[in-house]
Amino acid sequence: MDLRKNLVTLTTDFGTRDYFVGAMKGVMYGINPDVNIVDISHEVPSHDIWGAAYLLSNTYRYFPEYTINVVVVDPGVGSQRRPILAVTDKRYFIAPDNGVLSFIFNDPEFSRVLHINAEHYFLPVQGSTFHARDIFAPCAAWLSKGVEVDKIGDEITDYAKFSVPVSKLESGNMLTGEVLYVDKFGNSITNISYEDIKKVVEGSGYSNFNISVKEHTFNNVSPYYASINRGEPGVVVNGNGFLEIYVNQGDARRVLGLKRGEKVKLVFG
Repeated sequence: MDLRKNLVTLTTDFGTRDYFVGAMKGVMYGINPDVNIVDISHEVPSHDIWGAAYLLSNTYRYFPEYTINVVVVDPGVGSQRRPILAVTDKRYFIAPDNGVLSFIFNDPEFSRVLHINAEHYFLPVQGSTFHARDIFAPCAAWLSKGVEVDKIGDEITDYAKFSVPVSKLESGNMLTGEVLYVDKFGNSITNISYEDIKKVVEGSGYSNFNISVKEHTFNNVSPYYASINRGEPGVVVNGNGFLEIYVNQGDARRVLGLKRGEKVKLVFG
């Protein structure tokens, strides 16, 4: 057994009240009793492919090399959509072919995608509603046990991928972006990074900027959440280096009416 591939992560929209996650783990332990399984999240909103993609994009790099990441948010389960295995130089990703791995496809180390079709690794069941248990979990377990990637399926190039929005510099002094994700606290995380701002400042000499989203405008960036009064809205650079619109001990989603896709502008001067 290749111990480098002995760690499996799980990201799903299954929640924890039902048997779904437990069944997946049971399948994997039954195939490889030595596998280590880590739950990233099972609270992805139901059918939220983008949300799962975003959560995965912010976690997978922190796990050891050769970790196997299983992502199951699968509104098309049982249809013609394919189960896939994406391979980077040092990591593996098992998921439905519905775009949930789009951030991974942008990783500089991304290598290829295989259609998982080696049915002798699947569970021998008749139903079509639980591919997480019947296909994804056993294939992850066999991979963790040392089965070679090329025995899992055939390489494909027509896999589903959605466009990941990036910030843009417009008119020389305006940086535009959008809210990519809203977390459980209501914090609205944008695709505008601190590095984006630094490049504009260093390249132009601008020393000030204001940030606007909907009818709200902010003239500075908070050093940390509690640097403003409780209930007050602000902007902070989060732990991943991106601008985040928040309300101190409140909910920016509710208070400011923000949602995913909301446009954000920085105007320098």
